[in-house]
Amino acid sequence: MKNFENNKIFIKSDVYIYRVQHLTLEGSCSMDHGPKNVKIKNLYADRYPVTNKQYLSFMKKTGYTPLDTQRFLAHKPDKNKLNHPVVCVSQNDAMHYAKWVGGRLPTDEEWQYIAAGPNYLEWPWGEQFDPSLCNHDQNSLTAVNSYKKGASWVGCEDLSGNAWEWTSGVYDDGEHKFALLRGGSFYYA
Repeated sequence: MKNFENNKIFIKSDVYIYRVQHLTLEGSCSMDHGPKNVKIKNLYADRYPVTNKQYLSFMKKTGYTPLDTQRFLAHKPDKNKLNHPVVCVSQNDAMHYAKWVGGRLPTDEEWQYIAAGPNYLEWPWGEQFDPSLCNHDQNSLTAVNSYKKGASWVGCEDLSGNAWEWTSGVYDDGEHKFALLRGGSFYYA
């Protein structure tokens, strides 16, 4: 089912029933969160979230400048936090990085499959929440690879807690245009 290569995990094609429950902070949600059958095509997923070091290297090597600089890298990563996940990047910024490394952002359905798997786990590691398996309520980011036992069924880490993760879709429900963040963050996992 999985194959580790250069911190990429190969995930074999599968069909599963996609179903998601979520909180809506504003208004209501008109998206179809299932249950519905979804075909996941063969794909590679990063074992770890993109780090500050990786993202800064991308910027240096490509000269990348975001369209919106207002909050871009607002956390100002320093040399002591190069192995922390990059935050304060837009979906567009994340897509540019993914393309540069030869990948793409996962769809919401793919992200859910990577996190919950064919057994529809409540948390990436199982059915019960365990704060020792993720960066939950720690008041700051932690380095990637800090919670190995919190990995998902395919071996991806930090899918709950630490930093939100972008998915590729952009949706329009007639009232709002939005993209989906997944995984929670250190202050709201």
